[in-house]
Amino acid sequence: MRLNMGRSRFSCLVKNETSAAYEPSLGLPSRSRSNSRTAGWRSLSSKIPYFQQDSNRIERKANGARFVWTIAGASPYASVPKCLSDAGSQKCEVVLSLEIPSELRWLAKQIRPFVPLHVASFLCMTAGSLLALLTPLVLKWLIDQVLPRRETGLLLCAAGLIFLSYQGRTALTSVGNYLTLNAVQKMALRLRIDILRHLDKLSADYYENTPPGAVMYPLKEPIEEVAYFGSDLLPSILRMCLTTTFTVVTMFVLSPVLTLVILPLVPLFLIARQHFRMKLSTDSDDVQRNLVAWNSFIEEHISSILAIQLLGQERRQEKKAFRLLARTTRSHLALFKTGVWFTVWTSVAVVLAMSAVIGYGGWSVVAGTLSLGSLVAFYSFVTQLFDPLTGVAELYARAQRTFASIRQLQAVCALRPSITDPPVCSQFPTQHWGLEFTEVEFGYERQESVLRIPSLRIDAGENIALVGENGAGKSTLARLVTRLYDVNFGSILIGGTDIRNIELKTLRRHICYIPRDPILFDGTLASNLRFVRPGASDRELREVIRLADLVELVKAMPDGLHQRIGPDGCQLSGGQRQRLAIARALLQKPHILILDEATSCLDPTSETLILRNVRDHLPASTLIVVSHRASTLSAFSRILVLSGGRIVDDLGPDALVASQAVLLSPTPSSAAPRVGSGSL
Repeated sequence: MRLNMGRSRFSCLVKNETSAAYEPSLGLPSRSRSNSRTAGWRSLSSKIPYFQQDSNRIERKANGARFVWTIAGASPYASVPKCLSDAGSQKCEVVLSLEIPSELRWLAKQIRPFVPLHVASFLCMTAGSLLALLTPLVLKWLIDQVLPRRETGLLLCAAGLIFLSYQGRTALTSVGNYLTLNAVQKMALRLRIDILRHLDKLSADYYENTPPGAVMYPLKEPIEEVAYFGSDLLPSILRMCLTTTFTVVTMFVLSPVLTLVILPLVPLFLIARQHFRMKLSTDSDDVQRNLVAWNSFIEEHISSILAIQLLGQERRQEKKAFRLLARTTRSHLALFKTGVWFTVWTSVAVVLAMSAVIGYGGWSVVAGTLSLGSLVAFYSFVTQLFDPLTGVAELYARAQRTFASIRQLQAVCALRPSITDPPVCSQFPTQHWGLEFTEVEFGYERQESVLRIPSLRIDAGENIALVGENGAGKSTLARLVTRLYDVNFGSILIGGTDIRNIELKTLRRHICYIPRDPILFDGTLASNLRFVRPGASDRELREVIRLADLVELVKAMPDGLHQRIGPDGCQLSGGQRQRLAIARALLQKPHILILDEATSCLDPTSETLILRNVRDHLPASTLIVVSHRASTLSAFSRILVLSGGRIVDDLGPDALVASQAVLLSPTPSSAAPRVGSGSL
């Protein structure tokens, strides 16, 4: 049982080693009487300090430090548990646990591989902080001894010591900062790769429900904030702590009385920090939320800027951008305003301390109890003590922003993919890869019963065409085969094995899905083709280019296969982009190839040629084509007609002409959410 003590994250636990609960008659907490818990613990906690301490030990756990005192002895109080009043027979443990914030635990885990660099940096900063004490002490020696004696040699020595103090401190601090920056940049590199690897594992539903800007944001500002914390902010905090500690010790050696006059002013700063802590944290989180919203907007705006221009909505988008930027600016100003008030209140301690040094110290010099050199040195130490505190508001505000960034990264790392490999995976069956649907039901998050297939079998090597009206479930069926989604009920088997038991990597290596708008990359024609097979030879590239009817395109390019095609292949036409994606799929040599309107931008002659080349090049592969063209369907011996998420007809070539009106649809769109993926 624990007793929380304010906001300090401390808790106190009294535990009986021989009894599960305390005596109910004492009005103390037990498992059967929880209504008197508060009053009982207040009574007990107020009496614990009076017991004799028999022994103590320290236990450490993963989530914090645990300090345990074992208490035994006679108690003069009748209202305490027996375990405290019967010495020798029973023992109680009073456990004081200090929990470290989760953000710091997470940061410590990231820093752990680079501890040697941080230790070396800490030693440099410690030496630099010690050198900072040299200047005031040299001034004291100069005023009290060197100047009265008018010794020129000692004067030059004092000047040299001051030069050594400043330059040595600068050099050591610079080396320490370099070591820290080196460690932090390595940590940021590793962290970005880890998060990118984690994002690569997330499923289609996450990317369909999350704006691209929000997906990309954790890879930018939050990691920059964490890197800043390690490279600049953390060293500043360490320097402040070391300088403060060494300065206070030296001040106490110079004048214990004057130091005791100054030290009570420190709690004034601590009270101000506690008062503004929650406000700074809230304002920092607001800044993060507004930055995420702005990044999401600008990502969407830039990717859709041509459509915005064609629709004539530039002014509307600019107004929306202004509102988002204004909200972000207001949150930054609110955070700065809170920091200013923090600085104002903490500066009161600085002013009072300096006034106390001048007033009491001057009186001591007049009274002869303190030398003039000691007063000058002490004043320098006070300035040195409170100088870091004047900027502590900014440090604390930046630390809160860093904690907010860490929480953003923790939230990303906590995401889990909905499509995962089972504990024991099977490989893709390379001998028999016939498809079988059994009692399959599927619906998207906001749509129920999009697809229902009680029974369907597609043999290996079979060529199938899927047709139907818009929203019939054609693309959804194709995506279920690639396991972009998992069925809600039923199962899809490949070679008798449930696809949920097949390793995702091998499943998508042997199943290639090409959507209507294939994804290409900002590179050359050759690099886009080799994306699925980096080791493909030039001869293989020329072969798939011929099969995809891209020979004339390559000849027209000034650099041939090494011609860059722009972001997402923007320098190519729609038909050229589709043919390039088909060529890439042919290079992959999948066992199951799914063309989801992947030839819709081609003229009928080119489409017929390419489909024939695909069948000739992959004679043993299963070909599934989603199309609305009668010219396309005439080349298939089996046609599945979908309507309302159900297969309403399984037609042969003889029924094609009679059912032509059902097969055709005016637009080649689908109700399934678009997934930005090319061949998988």
